[in-house]
Amino acid sequence: MSAGLAGVRRDGMAGSLARRRGALALFYLTILALGIAVRFFQLPPPEGGVALDRALFKPLVDLDRPVDGPETAVSLPHSMAVPGAGRFGGGLYRMDFVHSPEDRSPEGRSPDGETPWSVLVSRYSGRILVRLNDVLLYDSEWRHSGQIVTLIWPAIIPIPAPLLKDGVNTVEIRTVMAFGKKSYLGRIHAGPDGLLRPVYQWHNFLLITLPQLLFAWEIAFGVLLVIVWAARRSELFYIVFAGILFFNSISHLALVLPDSLVLPSVMWLSNLSFSWVTALLIPFALSFAGRRLPPATLLLAVLPFGTTAGFFLLPPEQLQTLIWFIALPIAMVLSAIAVAVLVHAAIRHHNDAAHVILGATLLAVLTLVHQAASLYGATGEPLFISPFSIPVLMVLSVTSTVLMWRFATALNAVDQFNAKLRREIADAEAALRVSLTREQAQERAIALEAERSRLTRDLHDGLAGQLVSMVALSGRTGADARDLGSAARQALIDLRLVIASMAEVGDDPGMMLANFRDHIEPQLRALGITLDWRMHALPEASGWSSSTALELFRLLQEATINAARHSGADRVTIEILPTDDGVRVVVADDGSGGAADRPGGYGLANMRRRAQAIGARLAIDTQADGTSVVVDLPRRTGPAAERRMT
Repeated sequence: MSAGLAGVRRDGMAGSLARRRGALALFYLTILALGIAVRFFQLPPPEGGVALDRALFKPLVDLDRPVDGPETAVSLPHSMAVPGAGRFGGGLYRMDFVHSPEDRSPEGRSPDGETPWSVLVSRYSGRILVRLNDVLLYDSEWRHSGQIVTLIWPAIIPIPAPLLKDGVNTVEIRTVMAFGKKSYLGRIHAGPDGLLRPVYQWHNFLLITLPQLLFAWEIAFGVLLVIVWAARRSELFYIVFAGILFFNSISHLALVLPDSLVLPSVMWLSNLSFSWVTALLIPFALSFAGRRLPPATLLLAVLPFGTTAGFFLLPPEQLQTLIWFIALPIAMVLSAIAVAVLVHAAIRHHNDAAHVILGATLLAVLTLVHQAASLYGATGEPLFISPFSIPVLMVLSVTSTVLMWRFATALNAVDQFNAKLRREIADAEAALRVSLTREQAQERAIALEAERSRLTRDLHDGLAGQLVSMVALSGRTGADARDLGSAARQALIDLRLVIASMAEVGDDPGMMLANFRDHIEPQLRALGITLDWRMHALPEASGWSSSTALELFRLLQEATINAARHSGADRVTIEILPTDDGVRVVVADDGSGGAADRPGGYGLANMRRRAQAIGARLAIDTQADGTSVVVDLPRRTGPAAERRMT
């Protein structure tokens, strides 16, 4: 039977593992298919106008002077190598298009009857200046800084009606790239503004608005992750990834800062933000995989601090060499190590969250490969998205979502555990209440039986003995009625003593001893003895059960009656006062003294036995001028008596 169950269990585990592997294979194949398919996705071109996909090109010496030599025919999109590192690098593109009266369609005419035309530049990097028929229409620095190399921009330039000629019109575009390795110019269209503007709006959304939204996503999630880390400081990856988000957001300053604040130094620092991001990738991957950060992780700070120090200390040419030939290769290696850590966590430890992050990383890498090819010299139109910002932001957004999902899952697990714990506590409380009720019933039954047994013993030892004596006296020939009355009185005294000991006094020894006074004072008065009762304020005590009270009462009664009958005194003093560890009761007389054990006498021996039974100390001091019996009671009394009675 056990072998059969083990076989079924192994088959179930094998089936579950096969399903998991199949799901992961399908996931990565889907990512791969998306990464390949995205290369072929392009926004449709304008449905009208003139496509300017051929141009005459000549490099520029400066903004207003091209190099000497003939122009070269190039196809758009086109990229060219530039010196970069703060040095001027640019090119001049010249192209012609023909405008005829037939192109003036009735749709979209201006109030003067003309159809407005525009020039659409689908994508460009750096800075561009657009002229039509030798008139400057657009300088991109009117709109943004062109000094950040990781962004590509669209532009639409309206053409004033008087400037647009019937026949051949010449469009001249000058490109400038101060940083980076390549400048880029995409396809150009000239045509009715109503046809070109919807295409421009799509390009503007995908290249500008979408990165701005993702930039806001970065900042919001960065703040949120800091808050999450403050609540779960044991999970370091939350704060590390918040740092990645904050540093990466620096690279998008050009999208959100006013033009007056977009200075070259700010742009350079934003271009260096990659070094800070990549330095945090390995700590994030290790902490996310649940591994401890080795001390050598601190060496990763060399990359960001080195590039930042190079920005302040090195000339532009050397800084460019540092970035392109040292910092970027190191960043790639660090990124590969971080990916390897996640791969290990995903495969060896079956970390599904790591699989999701790896899938997003794979899709981003495929996208970057497509972008890098088009940005650095490959022919053809690049993707519809910004070359670097969107893929990186895509990975960061997916990772942020994974982290928040992980946090939400942890909170859900905590809530489920709390709910389960509350149910278990409620069940345990109900069981305890049932058990407590049952135990209380048992304790009441035991206490009732113990009290019944005690009363039986007390009545047997006291009242029953007196009644037996009375029966014996009544049957004796010539019995004296006085002896019979004396025995009856003694039986009545003992019965009253038992009743007095059963009074409920709680933890107040003063109330209990006051009951003894009510019992003993009439007896002393009948003997002609005055009782001098002195009671001081007493502390609370515990263990004052009825059996303890009865033993104490009998001890004190015997001491008091002995003093009244044998000392010759006419006054007995009972003083009750507190001590450091309990209560002291002193029974004293001013008689002749002489209290001692006598042959055949049991008075003092009984008193010692009773004191021992309730855990008290008994001392008897007898002198020629009187006797005092001292009983020291502890705060908690009765254990010896309870043991004796049981």
